[in-house]
Amino acid sequence: MNWDDLKYFLAVCRMGSIRAAAAELKVSHATVSRRINNFEASLGQRLFERSAKGYTRTKIADEIYLESSHLEERLSTVARQLAGKDNSLSGDIRITFPDLFARDLLMPAVAEFCRQYPLIHIEIIDSTRMFNLANREADVAFRICDQPPEYLVGKKLAVMHRSCYMARKLLPELEQEGWLERQNWIGWSDKMRRPVGKIAREYPKFASRHKMTSGMVQAEACKNGMGISILPCFYGDSESELVRVPPYTTEGKFNFWLVYHPDLRKNAKIQIFVNFMVDYLLKLKPLIQGETPMPLN
Repeated sequence: MNWDDLKYFLAVCRMGSIRAAAAELKVSHATVSRRINNFEASLGQRLFERSAKGYTRTKIADEIYLESSHLEERLSTVARQLAGKDNSLSGDIRITFPDLFARDLLMPAVAEFCRQYPLIHIEIIDSTRMFNLANREADVAFRICDQPPEYLVGKKLAVMHRSCYMARKLLPELEQEGWLERQNWIGWSDKMRRPVGKIAREYPKFASRHKMTSGMVQAEACKNGMGISILPCFYGDSESELVRVPPYTTEGKFNFWLVYHPDLRKNAKIQIFVNFMVDYLLKLKPLIQGETPMPLN
């Protein structure tokens, strides 16, 4: 059995469609479709039921998925152990974080790191998905969570605070009686049209309009006056076109972590990168925790 076939098979199983698997593997839609068809032909078995909703595994595919996942894990372990012995300060580091983290928070630090270590190349995956670091889908991840999985190691950098923001250009409207109460939330999805939590309860009269699942897109909509958005303080307080909504409350919702797999503890370039980013981000802890003063003019 060809490992490459299993790699494509696993991607379709996890992503649920040929198109999503192609994006994950960074190949064409036709390539994934061809590899899956060839894999089924070589086995003489139908592995997926095709429908408009995507690809659903058959019973035999469930069995192959279980075994091939174990094989993938063992191969990844070997790859991690080899990577862990790398003492060079050159080559690639794959990191992942949501796109909203790029501006002001992470990219200035990444750029400075690259200036200091020009032989190390950075690959950035901007996604909110929890990539599997055990399978080396990424080397280092910046995550928002209460606690990372036990199989990872890393550093808790701060408690990430969030607040309600509006377009700064709308500040004069606050002087109108009742104007704020007539505003609306910018929703995230059908299931998350209205935010929850401490700061959301302070604005019970806000309606909910629009749905945007990207933090960056939602921030742009907020800047353009489409509604009130709950955003991380590190972004909202750094953006000149945004301002907190009275009473300017913040809420510490999640912990901000930098994590990686313990097999990479002795990888020289990973440790240089981790230590550099930790030192840099700890200096920004007041910004991340919403302690930056909020001038309104």
